[in-house]
Amino acid sequence: MTHRITALASVLLLALLFAGCTTTPTAEERSLKKAAQINARLGANYLRQGSLQLANEKLLKALNQDDENVDAHATFALLQMELGKPDKARRHFETALDLSPDDPQLQNNYGTFLCNQGDYDAGIEHFLRAAENRLYGTPEYAYANAGVCAHDAGRSDEARDYLRRALEIEPRLPSALRELARLELERGRPASARQYLERYHQAYEPTAQTLLLATRIERRLGNPDGEREFGRKLLRQFPDSEQAERFLEER
Repeated sequence: MTHRITALASVLLLALLFAGCTTTPTAEERSLKKAAQINARLGANYLRQGSLQLANEKLLKALNQDDENVDAHATFALLQMELGKPDKARRHFETALDLSPDDPQLQNNYGTFLCNQGDYDAGIEHFLRAAENRLYGTPEYAYANAGVCAHDAGRSDEARDYLRRALEIEPRLPSALRELARLELERGRPASARQYLERYHQAYEPTAQTLLLATRIERRLGNPDGEREFGRKLLRQFPDSEQAERFLEER
């Protein structure tokens, strides 16, 4: 106990010493930082709306106003992903992580970027850092992302483990249910795949992707009536989709 208190006192003393050495930001600097945060939020909103040019303008302005604004760097990195500029996206992700290394959402987003680039090991590492951060409110998404990444890497057992961890936290997580259904079908277990997909369809509206998957599952189960039923839904609800075209080719 004595050692712990002594160590704590040393940390506090160092903090006080460093506090005495810091300079107080001027009114102009505070104003610029505030403006940068506003522009970073505007940029994020424009990005969500798909207004990439406006997002770019606001985020560049934010970075010019404050080049240490984590939100501006992180959102600008996401924008560069949308624009197909991976090198630029990587630089801004890494800058954001240098400024805020323990941010779980940032770890999750960077993991997504890395997996999309084929850097699966590094991507999974960042997803797990996010998932294991006790301050992260949605670790199930990071585990599900790690599962998708491991699946893309051809590591099905590892993928299944991460996806099941996600469902332990949130049993109705759509991405985990859908991915496990796909994984089980690939592993030659269509009955298990059907169970996961049924859980998905009980909680969420079907998508073109899940309906096509359902036709494939029923085909593997030797159930032509089920295959036709899901196929009709796919053609009726998503007639112009890529999945509808694939279904017609596979029949």
